[in-house]
Amino acid sequence: MTFDNFACRTQPRGPDDFLAYCRSLRYGDYEHGALYYGLEPKARESIRAAQVLFLGSSRLQAAFAANATREYFRARGIRYFVMGFGYGDVSAFEQPVMERSGASPKIIVINADPFFVEPNRLSEPAKEAIEGGSKYLWRLVQKMVFQRVHRIICRAVPLCPESEPSIFRSATDGQWNWIGPYTEEREVPIDQETKERLPQFEIERAKTIGETFLSRIGLDRRCVVFTGVPTNGLNSTEVAEVLATALHTRFLAPKVDGVATIDGGHLNSRSAELWSAAFVEALTPVLNECLSQLLRSRG
Repeated sequence: MTFDNFACRTQPRGPDDFLAYCRSLRYGDYEHGALYYGLEPKARESIRAAQVLFLGSSRLQAAFAANATREYFRARGIRYFVMGFGYGDVSAFEQPVMERSGASPKIIVINADPFFVEPNRLSEPAKEAIEGGSKYLWRLVQKMVFQRVHRIICRAVPLCPESEPSIFRSATDGQWNWIGPYTEEREVPIDQETKERLPQFEIERAKTIGETFLSRIGLDRRCVVFTGVPTNGLNSTEVAEVLATALHTRFLAPKVDGVATIDGGHLNSRSAELWSAAFVEALTPVLNECLSQLLRSRG
């Protein structure tokens, strides 16, 4: 495992970051299994302790991979975790991760682009994690150990090429560090005129699955917020607003001019800072209402 993955990057930031993904043959995805089985104990504890939990796909991860998000919550002493996943995994995988982690957030933010899908709508990494098996679990443990060994070796003997695109994830707040170690910053404008609409039958299906999901969580619907991260293609804002009305949740999607993506679907770092800053400011009244007792006690 170590020799085959020397080209993976080593942690560029703090000691709480772990290697969520490396584009190499033997490493690939780690974060699905790591968060499902709790192999990164600090990450599991952070999910369990999070008062605000963000759910969605990689588009959510890109949108909240921002210092603006981190600084906003730190200034208020509010624990949060961005628990989106790559490979397009949403409710079908994130609900079991929440349950296995013992999550009990006071507020949930969902990027509905769409989010609510059938239980069998899983990517290959998600299927492997849920199915488990001795071979898979052994590879997963090897990946966990590899990161620690790799870090020591590459810092002691600076000969590691570190050429493979890699994504790091904070075990404290779940944010991705990915522009730089995984992809380069680019400016792909968002075309506001060419927005696809989700077919009505998919909207109806999302309402049914969403009702089951939210009922199972049992959170006050006033403390559930649907949003639509800006993107080309699907009109995610419209999807979020329709579902929020149908499921009696909040809807929040700030309009920020001049945002762009790296690939048409994921906000670049400049835009993530702008959009997430606007979002968390707009979220303040919900925080005040749903965390009122906690915030009053801190006075």
